[in-house]
Amino acid sequence: MSSRTTFKYSHDLTYKANNVFIFMKIIGVYGFKKSGKTTVVTSIISTLVKRGYSVSSAKSIHIEDFSLESEGTDTHKHHLSGADRVGIVYPKGKVVLYYDQNNEEFFNNFDSDYLILEGFRDYKCPKILCARDENDIIKDLKKEVICISGLISNDIEEYKGIPVISYRDIDKIIEIIEKL
Repeated sequence: MSSRTTFKYSHDLTYKANNVFIFMKIIGVYGFKKSGKTTVVTSIISTLVKRGYSVSSAKSIHIEDFSLESEGTDTHKHHLSGADRVGIVYPKGKVVLYYDQNNEEFFNNFDSDYLILEGFRDYKCPKILCARDENDIIKDLKKEVICISGLISNDIEEYKGIPVISYRDIDKIIEIIEKL
């Protein structure tokens, strides 16, 4: 596998590295709470990495008061002073807080063959719906869904022509992703 894979679809992001346009495939995994999203996401990531792809991920958090910075901290003061981005370096990693970018601009900061999104229900890209039961599918099926996974995969194999695949059969999910 080459260090960089070329994709050709409109939902892919392009970014420029060393004066060469690079394409990054974006796959979304969404669904209701406790439907198996994180299990599916981590299975996709580890399998793609084993196949030689570079993979990044982003998680949408819907906790209203969630923040990586607290009022009065130095990083909060940096932001209040006008910084569009604030970097945080700590013993186990690094984080950049982007205050000036929409999702599309933010995703362009990643440099990978694949960007796997958890959540981001309304972002337009190929998606895997994680569902607990058929009611979840009925409530949340979007036209971008390429397959369904999650707890529902213990009960059915297909829903209206869309394959329903367990994370235990991750190679089948990866096959669908690689064909995009």
